[in-house]
Formats: sequence, structure tokens, C-alpha cells
Amino acid sequence: MQSIGERLEEARKRKGISLREAAEATKIRSDFLGYIETNKMDFDLPEIYKRGFLKNYARYLRLDVDKIMADYSTQHMSTSRLGKKGGAEWFGQLEARKAAAEESSEHEDGGHSKVAEAPRYGRIAPKTSPRAEAPEAQEEEDSEAEEADKTFYMKIGLIFVGTLALVFVVFGLIWAILGSGSANDEGSDPDLREPTEITQPVDTDPAATSSSNSITLIASGNVYVLVKQQSDNKELYRKTMSAGETATLEKEGAVDILFTAGENIQIEAGGERFQPSSSGTAKITIK
Repeated sequence: MQSIGERLEEARKRKGISLREAAEATKIRSDFLGYIETNKMDFDLPEIYKRGFLKNYARYLRLDVDKIMADYSTQHMSTSRLGKKGGAEWFGQLEARKAAAEESSEHEDGGHSKVAEAPRYGRIAPKTSPRAEAPEAQEEEDSEAEEADKTFYMKIGLIFVGTLALVFVVFGLIWAILGSGSANDEGSDPDLREPTEITQPVDTDPAATSSSNSITLIASGNVYVLVKQQSDNKELYRKTMSAGETATLEKEGAVDILFTAGENIQIEAGGERFQPSSSGTAKITIK
């Protein structure tokens, strides 16, 4: 029958995993894994850590964890029982020999033929049976191992949740930044009803006043333009114009021309071209 270490080693080699890879995956030192695979479980660590290492290693290799731990418990109990029994028998035999030597000495000295008294010390039996103590010790060790496992997995869970929350926060910030950037790029129409820098509606100078029913807008740079007809409040034009772009509009009567960058637009009416005197956002009226 294969030992625990042999089963673990065979499972690891069958999966093509080296001791270093197993150590990195399980966070258990490779020398401890080597001790476990060679059944040298007497390395200098508390029993609770040995059990935790064995359980995690078996789980990593996808073996029957309950079977492995049960076999280890049986092996550990047998080893402990043999150690205690051997020590008691040796000590009892030593005392028996000592009593026999004293009895022989008394016969030689006194020549008495009476039966010697029974030795006061014989085999020393443990106060309580190992079988009675073993289940309680085993239950206590298993309970400690389970608590250690719960604490370990709880820490892993908290780290995972914290990392996930951080990822969501980062993605939320990126999404908000990209969303605001897209909103700025696409942009809604500027609210020209209340321009930041308003000039009072004025009649154009005589050069800009004409009986013609058409006007031409000429952009020298980026400018947002809104043209409305005063008689019926009809919207004749609404667009962001780029440098070099022109637009010719037919109108009936006076129109209001609102723009965001007066320095980037020229208006041609009645064969005359002029540029608004105001830069930035403003409004003029063409009759």
C-alpha cells in the first residue's frame, strides 16, 4: 500500500508539476513539500501547520483530502502510541531488573528462603489510555486546522473583494473621464440665448444693410453660428463652421445672427462684407 508521501509525489509527477511550481502555487516552501513526499513529517513546525500544509497540498493535487487527512491521523496516532509504549516498557524493564538484582543480593547475604516481596515498581502504565486521549487530541488538532483554514480563506476573500472594488472604482473613473471627454467632443449646442458676452441687437451700418434677401456667412476659424428670422422666429441655420467654410442663406426681413467667436466669422450682405466688432460670443441683427 502506498504511503501518503508516495501518493502525493505520484500525483504531482503525473500532472507534470515540479516541486518549485507546486511551492509557488501553494505558498508552501519546497523543502517542506519534499519532507511531506518522503514521509518525513518530523520537521520542526507545530502540528497544526503540518496538517495545514498536507491538506492544502492534497487539495492542490486534487486528491481525496478527507482520505489523506484520515490516513495521516491514523499514522500520527500510531507513531505517538509506539513512542509512548516503547518508553514505558523500557523504563518498566529497567525497574524490574533493578528489583531482581536487589532480591538476588538479599538471598546471597542472608541465606533466607522466603519468597521475596513483589517489587514495588514494575511496568509503568500511562495514567490514561492513549486510545482515550487520542480522539480528544485529534478533534482538537482538527478544530485548530479548520480554524486556520477558515482564517486563511477569509483573508483571501477579503483581498479578492478589495481588489474587485478597486477595479470597479478605477473603471468607473475611466468611464467618467471618457464620458465627459465624449460629451465635450460631441457637445450639445452652445446656449446662445444667454451668451457670455452679449452685444445689444443693433442695426448694421449702411454698408451692411441691403434690400437683398440673402446673406453669406464666411468662417475663418471654428465658430458656432445660429441664424433666426425675427418675423416668425424661424431657424434658418445652426452649425459649427470650420475655417474656410461658407453658407448662403435666404431670409425674409430682419434676422438675428448669434455666434461664439466673432473674430472667426465674416458676414456678406448686399454685396458688402464685414466682420462683427465684438469677439467671442455675441449677437447682431441684419435687416
